Amino acid sequence: MTLPLGLTFILALMLSMIARPEVWASSSLQASAEQTVVQVFTTPDESSLVIESFRDGQSLSPIAETTAAGGLKWFMVKSSNGNIGWIKAGANNTAKKIDSHFRSLPNENPVIRATGPAESGTKGATAIPVKVSGSKVIVSVNFNNSTAANLLLDTGASRTMISSRIAKILRLQSMGSGTGYGIGGVVTVSTSRVDSIRVGEMERQNLLVMIHDFSLDPSYEGLLGFDFLSHFHLSLDLQKSLLVLTPRKG
Repeated sequence: MTLPLGLTFILALMLSMIARPEVWASSSLQASAEQTVVQVFTTPDESSLVIESFRDGQSLSPIAETTAAGGLKWFMVKSSNGNIGWIKAGANNTAKKIDSHFRSLPNENPVIRATGPAESGTKGATAIPVKVSGSKVIVSVNFNNSTAANLLLDTGASRTMISSRIAKILRLQSMGSGTGYGIGGVVTVSTSRVDSIRVGEMERQNLLVMIHDFSLDPSYEGLLGFDFLSHFHLSLDLQKSLLVLTPRKG
């Protein structure tokens, strides 16, 4: 008996799937991954603004990890477009790759206990109390071992920024002007140099800073930028209001 052409094709397809199920499973997983969309949020909160979306599998640069409300893990990342934000941990390949990176670190991002800066639980690490206000993380920063100021944590800012009041106390002289990028967008600023910037026990010396009065919020007077933060692994515990900094090796 001769089968119709359409029925013959269906039977051949079924026989092929039975003979090589792993091929079809692999194709199905690949198609599923291509359809998965990964979103980058401004804060570790799905109700916050989405700053970028892309298909699963894109390469991202890991910056920090945190455990947000409900015990859900989030990762701070930088995309190939230069955007910095948060992605949620999950079953997609992108999140798995970032999670694998932090798991490979030798205890540099421990479970943080609410014990204080001297007991961060990791050799070389320091835990610093921070103030969390909505999506803002505010940290105390010491300049030149003499003047402390509250700054907003901003990995999207290329350089640390301070107010003119702090610059005056430090007796900083303007070295010129430049363009600053951060939470508030693009601004024209004065630049100067400080001998040291210290957060907890972590210090960097001889850094260029920007001087600009951008904040209308009296709770902070500048931005702690990527020029300082890039030298450390960051771990944020928003529930316990702690920031852990561990020096990057090399």
